[in-house]
Amino acid sequence: MSPPRELGRVAAGALARVYFDVSYELLAGSAAGRRLLALTAAGDEPVHGYFTVDDRDLLQAELDPRPHDRLLDLGCGVGGIALEVHRRTGAQVVGVDVSPRAIAAATRRARRAGAGAAVRFVVGDLARPPLVGATSAYAIDSLMFLPDLVGTLRGIGEALGPGGCLFATLLVVGPDGAARLDRSLRAAGVRVERTDDVTAALDARSRARAAAARALLRDRATTPRGSLATLLVLAEEALVRAMIARGRLSRWRFVVRY
Repeated sequence: MSPPRELGRVAAGALARVYFDVSYELLAGSAAGRRLLALTAAGDEPVHGYFTVDDRDLLQAELDPRPHDRLLDLGCGVGGIALEVHRRTGAQVVGVDVSPRAIAAATRRARRAGAGAAVRFVVGDLARPPLVGATSAYAIDSLMFLPDLVGTLRGIGEALGPGGCLFATLLVVGPDGAARLDRSLRAAGVRVERTDDVTAALDARSRARAAAARALLRDRATTPRGSLATLLVLAEEALVRAMIARGRLSRWRFVVRY
């Protein structure tokens, strides 16, 4: 990797880390934030983001994890998806995230859930995942925060090895999302098994998150930190819906093999 590109990757990673540290500190560190996560859960575990029940079911069907398997959760956040995957399948999960606060919160949740060593979380680079013997990985709305999608896909392949499988969802900015995603997947040299446009689900999830945040903001018992958490979500969702309405944002789901 050239020095300018490497510098850009490091700078983008640092900015993402700061943003998500603040976001997770507000959401996991306030009663209103935790309530918002619970109200917008797509399954048994509260999850921050646009993960849907359909995503969950397709992830399980495509990766088909078994109790002896180990998966990488790339961009694990506060650990909800990893815990649900383990509970539903018995598979081991190693969650990776750039945010130390998210990893700390996820570790506490796993401890409270009694997951033991089967689910663990580490601070790390999603573009260079740890070599933990995983043969499958999933990345839910996390890879778009990295400046080099092609290099990231190749790095994930190195961590998984030949025959490894990646299930991912990705937000793409711009009117030509399908073409841009196709070019990146081709350049990465992966075998594409499916791609689905799930922008309609993104819009529905965004509206649900905004509605939950507005309801919590009206609650007089909400603390200043809780109000900041809900205001942050409202700002995020206002931007998301405006970009969708202008045809400038789409969400894609894809499965590739190495």
